[in-house]
Amino acid sequence: MDSRSALRAALGGPLPRPDPTFPGYGLAILTAIITAVAFISAKPVLDYLDPLSFSISQFGIASVLSFAILAGTGGRRSLTRLTGGQWTFLVVISFLFLGAVYTMWIGLSRLPATAAALLNRLEVLMTVLLGMALLGDRFRRRELWGAGVTLVGVVVLRYQAPPTFSAGFWMMVLSSTLFGITEVLVKTRAHAIPPRVFVFLRNLFVCLLFAVAALWRAAMEDGSAWIDMVDWAGVRRGLPLIATTALVGPVFARTAYMYSLRRLAVSRVALIQQSQPVFVALFSAFLLHALPSRREWTGGLLIIAGCLFLVQWRARGTQGVRNESSGPAIQR
Repeated sequence: MDSRSALRAALGGPLPRPDPTFPGYGLAILTAIITAVAFISAKPVLDYLDPLSFSISQFGIASVLSFAILAGTGGRRSLTRLTGGQWTFLVVISFLFLGAVYTMWIGLSRLPATAAALLNRLEVLMTVLLGMALLGDRFRRRELWGAGVTLVGVVVLRYQAPPTFSAGFWMMVLSSTLFGITEVLVKTRAHAIPPRVFVFLRNLFVCLLFAVAALWRAAMEDGSAWIDMVDWAGVRRGLPLIATTALVGPVFARTAYMYSLRRLAVSRVALIQQSQPVFVALFSAFLLHALPSRREWTGGLLIIAGCLFLVQWRARGTQGVRNESSGPAIQR
């Protein structure tokens, strides 16, 4: 498969010969659940720790954990088999992921956890819009309805929100855009780079980039030493929750997601991922004792419904085009 075909498959339909077995569905659902746990464990810490300090400590721990998993499973030799193009790809992904994660944590620090998770689902719409920009794809009529429902949900979520909601709202929109670009690129290489290798190197590169950003921040502040690059007191205070976020987010969730892409069609993985805000709402209610407002529920349900319609109809449309061009589909 050439890069253009892989990109088209990532944006709208399944990759060649997916294996839609139970482990694929289980991994996709597991990804949604443990990503929700990451939102809930990060929220209390971000109430007192700045997002940059949180990100450095999170990805520092994640780098150590993912390397331990890689070494413990005999995957270190895979590092030497990466090509120059794959190394370049990993660096580019790390830059994009840094921006996506940093803006997500800023948004989460200023929004209720459920609202942040719902806005994070805009990644689906951004992915489809990316297909229009890069491949000249057009919205079909039914897809346009799905996009419209999603945008109505965003408007409802934003309407008459508290003043503190505004900055977090736009941070989550920017984060979703960056995640959409990142996920499309990752899906094109899901079968080329071993998931354990990808997770370790992505975590390591992102940690190093955040460290450079923190050093730059310390250098720009008068009277600051390099040791002041991180709020170490805040990190020590929130270390258990930071470690939990690192374990379930950059390590477990990303690994499960990469393996689910190997076993399940991309469109089905995206469909299952729309359940993430539901788990966030449940965990938020039980663990943080924070129930979504009526406005958040209404806007959130519209966002989820619109994304579900968009993913489902996008996959059907792509399958129809494929069948017309290649003859009867083979049932697997």
